[in-house]
Amino acid sequence: MNILILGGDARQIYCAGRLALEPGVSVRRVALGTDAFSGETAPCDVLLLPYKPEQGSAIVGSADANGEEVNLSDALNLVKDGGAVFAGKMDDETVKSLEARKIAVHNWFSDEALTLANAKFTAEGASQIITKNAPGGVSGSKILILGWGRVAKACAELFGKMGARVLVAARRRETLTDCIYNYAGFIDPAKISEADVIVNTIPARVFSEEELKHVKRGAFLLELASAPYGIDFDKARELGIPAILASGVPGKYTPEEAGRALAEAVLRHLKVGEAP
Repeated sequence: MNILILGGDARQIYCAGRLALEPGVSVRRVALGTDAFSGETAPCDVLLLPYKPEQGSAIVGSADANGEEVNLSDALNLVKDGGAVFAGKMDDETVKSLEARKIAVHNWFSDEALTLANAKFTAEGASQIITKNAPGGVSGSKILILGWGRVAKACAELFGKMGARVLVAARRRETLTDCIYNYAGFIDPAKISEADVIVNTIPARVFSEEELKHVKRGAFLLELASAPYGIDFDKARELGIPAILASGVPGKYTPEEAGRALAEAVLRHLKVGEAP
């Protein structure tokens, strides 16, 4: 089995290493931003793409060593008919064209085990960011978490174990039935003004000018959600409030474990190593 990995994320180095340990598996990796893609003409059985596979016709962040963007269709054309592609969400037309070639399409975000693992890794990275930026670190801070999805739950659990005073605010009260932490109305100005750190996990604009006005001096905001993001960064900058956009946290803070989780997801879906 020939596997091609495209991307510049550090976790993909470890993903490639883990996959290469499997008997009969050959792995080649193109580190976008470092390696040139133009010479890639050998077909592959399996193609691994980044979590965000496309931006227009190009792969996100895909300028190669020659400064040229890698076209998504060029990469997909390397996959043999009957092969497999792993990526983040792709548009319906692209998926249909792959399925017409009997190519299995696996969405990274649809793998529950991988999603839960990444939530844990994101929480671990977030704790490091807070330790570096909050005067009281994690243990000495009152942390307000916006949202109650997988990442929010992982953060609340880890921060709580580290000694933080955790407060949770979700848009729908019914989603908090399994929340063992203190919770506040969404979004309570009084609770905002008490928080040392405010962590957003909601991928929708929920923390704009009105909410920002209640952030106390010395507090900072941490954005863990994907675009369009929950925090109005322009307004936060205007008001002098420190706000950090933490993208790709698993790849930056826990690349080895995150890479291994990627590889295990691939092996699980391809059923590599299972008895016939």
